[in-house]
Amino acid sequence: MIQSTIDRRNDQERRILIKTQDQQLVHRAVHGAGLSPWEAEVLVEAVQEVYFAQGATQTIRAGQMRYECVAADEPAGKPLRECRTIGVTLTLLDREDSFSDSSQARQPRICRLCEEAREQGGLLSQEDLARILMCDERTIRRAVAQLREKGIEVPTRGQQKDIGPTVSHKGIAIRHWMEGAEPLDVALKIHHSLGAVERYLHTFSRVAFLLEKAFAPLEIGLTVGISMAQVNIYGELYRYYRPKRQYRQRFEEIQLIGQQYYDAIDEKKGAISQPASSRNGRRTR
Repeated sequence: MIQSTIDRRNDQERRILIKTQDQQLVHRAVHGAGLSPWEAEVLVEAVQEVYFAQGATQTIRAGQMRYECVAADEPAGKPLRECRTIGVTLTLLDREDSFSDSSQARQPRICRLCEEAREQGGLLSQEDLARILMCDERTIRRAVAQLREKGIEVPTRGQQKDIGPTVSHKGIAIRHWMEGAEPLDVALKIHHSLGAVERYLHTFSRVAFLLEKAFAPLEIGLTVGISMAQVNIYGELYRYYRPKRQYRQRFEEIQLIGQQYYDAIDEKKGAISQPASSRNGRRTR
């Protein structure tokens, strides 16, 4: 049978994914430690977030690069040569990225690069993005404008105003979900992969559940396996949506799913289900 161009491209993508460092760790966790494939995937995500989230101390993984950009606390209008710079680690190629070079395929990369830089204390300019993605600045400006039309603000150096979490690409995804959209619908709305959207929603749900249980931010980061910067972002989203009555049903769902998840973890591995302050007999405030 003659193999089509699409089939060959799919085979190429599959072979590349199998060779990634993440897949190596998954394979060792399954065949060496006896974890299930699902547990191995969770382990990989936790390792990425906990051990590879601190810029200068971060080990470069396949698909990543180091880049120097202006520190986020440098004021607008200050000459570039006088600005303090900071080294950040950026994910140039992610296993869920589309192989297409279309505008819609480029937008998630732009969002990811800018938010990774901001989480590490830096800000990328549109010139930085053009250099990293090997395109001209007009292409970047057009992509940023298209994202803004969708209500997504990109935290670039030229966009100095404080961008709240509800208008980041993660925040937009969570907003659509909170309003009743299913993950696939959310992915289609914001032109992100289904896997990325499910990861945002899963992490937000776990953080929200632990905040309901009065876990401290550090405890949440260790339990969920994410950086403190991400804990703060998801915490801000939680505090934005929690008081609003129209989202009560979704939070009831989060509570139910979260309790089932952590009950299962408790039974299997003895994971914590109460904050350390409660376990030590101290009253939680």
